[in-house]
Amino acid sequence: MKSSGVKNNDGDHRRIRILRDLSKIDFKFCAVVIDKSKVFKDGGLQYKQSFFKFTNGLLYQQLFHSFNKISIIADEHGDQKFINSFRSYIEKNHKPDLFWDSDVSTASSKENVLIQLADFIVGSIARVYEEKSSPALKEEYFNLLKNNALDIQEWPTKYPFHPELKSTNEFDSLIYKHALNQAEVFLAENTDAYQDEKILQIATLNHLVFISKFDPSRDYVSTFDIIKHLKERGFETISEQAIRSKIIAKLRDEGVLISSCTKGYKIPRSYQDLKDFVERVDGLVRPLIDRLGIARRSFMVASQGKVDLLSGAGFPELTAFVETIEKSRKH
Repeated sequence: MKSSGVKNNDGDHRRIRILRDLSKIDFKFCAVVIDKSKVFKDGGLQYKQSFFKFTNGLLYQQLFHSFNKISIIADEHGDQKFINSFRSYIEKNHKPDLFWDSDVSTASSKENVLIQLADFIVGSIARVYEEKSSPALKEEYFNLLKNNALDIQEWPTKYPFHPELKSTNEFDSLIYKHALNQAEVFLAENTDAYQDEKILQIATLNHLVFISKFDPSRDYVSTFDIIKHLKERGFETISEQAIRSKIIAKLRDEGVLISSCTKGYKIPRSYQDLKDFVERVDGLVRPLIDRLGIARRSFMVASQGKVDLLSGAGFPELTAFVETIEKSRKH
């Protein structure tokens, strides 16, 4: 089976039927999409060797940030320079350790169904991105992504690829673009990260970005779904507490904008998403400060003013918060 062998003069009906059948198979895929029209003639990527290196880097980042053992089987009829370049890139840039066991080989597409599967998916992705597809094919393509895609990286990023949902606020577009930009900045600055915690942050953020761009009708991504995704990417089961404290909290510390509520997390697409986050913070922080104020007043009364839980120089901001809230209540 080859993508080029499936004619598209029937309104993509045959390709759609094949995609529907493929989506029922238990497989996952990652993809890298590069808009060659953005490779400017006066830039470094105009040179084939530089372009190979750049593309290798995108693929390399996806694969080796998640898996220690990888067998890469490339189509022997593909571009041998690319295959050799990718093999060389792995050998020079990947840091082998006791757990590293990977190789790059070639095979005939006629004898390897995985190469045929990759070829058909790539051909279908190309038709969608080149805007040569029918609306029905686009819809089927998005269904395939929802069921089988682990990640799709775009260069440069499109804002957004999938048609936007109806906006209710004039600032929704600005909010979404800014949030995506902050995520892209973090990912770009950490392409060479090898710390386990940082790699988990990258994998989680990639997933949130992927959902926001390719499945915008989906509301929030639950903690359970994030854990499931990380497991599919080769990571051992991560606790819910680790998701909150070691991944989401650390991403926010780095300036990444992530909205959250009781339903999960998302890259904010609208003003309402930001309000959800504010309400979530208010719901968590205000009750804690209220309880602290109650405990403080109780001990002050019982000790005739001698025991103040917030005395000393250790908690000036917290003391100010408690006193501000108490003053607002009095007013």
